[in-house]
Amino acid sequence: MKTNVLSTVIAAGLLLGGCGQDSSSKAEKANEEKIDKQAVAISSDDKDRAKDVSKGLVDLASMSMTEYELSKVAFAKATNPQVKAFAQQTMNEHQQTERELRTIARQLNVTLPATIAEEGKDRIDDLQDKKSGTAFDVEYLREISKVNDKAIDVADELEDDAPSGEVKTFARKIQSDDKKHREQAKQLKNVLD
Repeated sequence: MKTNVLSTVIAAGLLLGGCGQDSSSKAEKANEEKIDKQAVAISSDDKDRAKDVSKGLVDLASMSMTEYELSKVAFAKATNPQVKAFAQQTMNEHQQTERELRTIARQLNVTLPATIAEEGKDRIDDLQDKKSGTAFDVEYLREISKVNDKAIDVADELEDDAPSGEVKTFARKIQSDDKKHREQAKQLKNVLD
């Protein structure tokens, strides 16, 4: 009987403790644990700020991967040449952004997600299920704008909490790039509507 109870407790712990979490959630949890263990001599406000910065970097990594994958789908399925070119440009820029983000994360000892968060996967799956044509192109532009809006908000907060000039500069770059992407998507969407 004790063996069955113990097995049930262990199994429940495994199910609740990580199997159901996506890569972003796992990265956030790993970062919080690192900060709590390493930051014994700092105030709880500083710990909270460090957690906010690590969460911002995790969120930006996931959103960047989402934008890249949405654009990859659009590059393959878009019918409008301008939308296809925009998708290619977005993929190129997010590859560079991803490299910069990984360098900053390494310097700050922040764990980034290895894969896209569930929300991003859902967006990509939904887009992939759409049939090629103008409606697909418009949906891609709508989705990329939504992700850009979220990334801009996260970058604004990250800039405020940035522990270094390098992180502040990166946050400003994300704000600038994603505002540009959002504006390009809006202009293309207006042409297609």
